[in-house]
Amino acid sequence: MKDEEIDWALYHLLPESRPVTISALVEQCGLSRDVVEASLERMENNCLIAVMGESVNLLSLTDMLMMNQMMHDSSMPVYIENGVIKAKK
Repeated sequence: MKDEEIDWALYHLLPESRPVTISALVEQCGLSRDVVEASLERMENNCLIAVMGESVNLLSLTDMLMMNQMMHDSSMPVYIENGVIKAKK
């Protein structure tokens, strides 16, 4: 299975209204924890989800757009570090 197919499958297992644990995703999809964590990392790097410890949340469209802008627009006065919005100095 290609990385993109794994990401797509896992993305659609994520509930819209509440967080889910990585362990629950591993159990649901039947893939190894390493494969699931690699997929979650790719999705987080692409601003689709937020992973905080064992908890995984889907990002809203607004959050996705904001995260992408913060990551790629050097003129933004803020950045995100470990889930916390911080002002640039």
